[in-house]
Amino acid sequence: FNALSADDAMRLVEVDDLIGGQGWFDVTQYRMDPPGGTSMHWSRLIDAPLAGLILLLKPLLGMSGARAVILYFWPALLFAIALALVAAIARQMCNNATVMLTAVALGVLSLPALVHFRAGAIDHHNAQIVLLLALVLMTIQIERSTVKAALGGLAMSLSLAIGIEMLPALTAIAIAISGLFIWRGAAVARQVGAFGGGLAASSLLLAPALLPLSSLAAPVCDTFGGPVLLLTVGGGIVLMIMVGIDRYRSTLRMRVASGVALATVLAGSFLASFSGCIASPFGHLDPIVVSLWVNNIGEAISFTRMLQLFPEKMAAYHAFPMVTIGLAVMALIRSNPAERFRWIVAISALAALVGFGLLQLRGLAAASILAAPVFVASLAVLWPRLASGPMLLLVSAVASPYSLDVAGISAKPMLDAIFKPEQIGDLSPCRSLSDVASLKRLPKGRVMAPIDLGPAILAETNHEVFAGPYHRNNDGNTAFLKLMLAPLPTAHRILSDRRVDYVVTCSAAPDQKIIKLAPEGLEARLGRGETPDFLEPIDLGPGAKISAWRLRK
Repeated sequence: FNALSADDAMRLVEVDDLIGGQGWFDVTQYRMDPPGGTSMHWSRLIDAPLAGLILLLKPLLGMSGARAVILYFWPALLFAIALALVAAIARQMCNNATVMLTAVALGVLSLPALVHFRAGAIDHHNAQIVLLLALVLMTIQIERSTVKAALGGLAMSLSLAIGIEMLPALTAIAIAISGLFIWRGAAVARQVGAFGGGLAASSLLLAPALLPLSSLAAPVCDTFGGPVLLLTVGGGIVLMIMVGIDRYRSTLRMRVASGVALATVLAGSFLASFSGCIASPFGHLDPIVVSLWVNNIGEAISFTRMLQLFPEKMAAYHAFPMVTIGLAVMALIRSNPAERFRWIVAISALAALVGFGLLQLRGLAAASILAAPVFVASLAVLWPRLASGPMLLLVSAVASPYSLDVAGISAKPMLDAIFKPEQIGDLSPCRSLSDVASLKRLPKGRVMAPIDLGPAILAETNHEVFAGPYHRNNDGNTAFLKLMLAPLPTAHRILSDRRVDYVVTCSAAPDQKIIKLAPEGLEARLGRGETPDFLEPIDLGPGAKISAWRLRK
């Protein structure tokens, strides 16, 4: 299935391992960086439904057929849910059928988010986007429903149990809820308490379901574990304590004092217990891995880096949510006091995602689709006549990320002349399962292959790989990069020490960054067609995008 990204392929490997009998709490990928393997930071909350659906369909379609159906069905299902949530958010913010339908259409045109709902997208980003939309929907109704407040707490803990990518937006929403209680007090005490209770209780239930008890105190900062639990359970309890104190003395000053005091205790406890979590997530990596891999991860590039590389994409990714925030602030000012909190929630979440997007591009996917209902509702509130005619759809379509992307591509020659972007070349053509399918006929062995190709090899073959695009795999990635940079004697020693059986490169596009750093290294020599005497070429057939060599024993 050639639409799979590296992360999608890795998720498929995890699901296959779970179906094959690997333990529920064991998330080690034993075929990456042998012989010890690499501990993954992904959640079984995504593995479980995928594995269950595959097992359900397997008697009817066979294993390969069931996998193929799920690769289409899962992202399509989540996209349908996401669009339903977009419509529901638009309805809550402006109860108008035209606004709802236009918001859905704009959601379909939210280009940065669409990549996470294409066929084959099974990693975890789409599920997190859906849970963020659900959280926003529940939270904007928190003043009116205790049940929906508790469901909002559940959505937040589920999102964090899957991954921490949405943490900036979740934090902003939690702060907005705390501010609501401080400002309004008893009028929303029951709902805010329900949100805190839902957040704490669901986190406490998810912990033993996903984590072995022995790991709860471990300083695991990149996934659901002790640090996240301290914040979710502690944060939920803080809200409930604030509500309890307010019952005995309900004043604004007391709510402010109790909130500040309890938040200080929570923050202090976190820093005392898990101070390492505020350090750089890539601080433990070998500098060569940071230089040649981390700094070139597409979804992690910053605003300034994107301006250097892809100025034509800036409007489609950054402009739409930024404009939406401005319109939402204007709608907030104009709205009735009873409606203001819903705008505050939307603005807070969007601002957090946009701010995160300035540091890492990945924050803008969720911002794009969340902005869809907020943008349309803002237009309807600010210019009511738009809400009753086709002009609302026309304005939304023109301002959509899709239209902005088309405009950016059209203006690319002019933008290139202004910004003079760096030329980084096209994406590697070696990235799909079919590109590595020819390796299946080789006896099982250990493979040194490019970092982004590792998951495809794991998914398509029974080989083991050293490199893979995950920050926990520092050892395997370092070994691969040092191998490709090394002169021939050193390369031979690395291959022998690691007991490597095969070396694989993308012959269709050798890594120019490595070649530039080491013109006489292994990557450069193999790219020039030179074969060291310790490697034996393997014929992979005509049209192969990869080249492979067997280590001479």
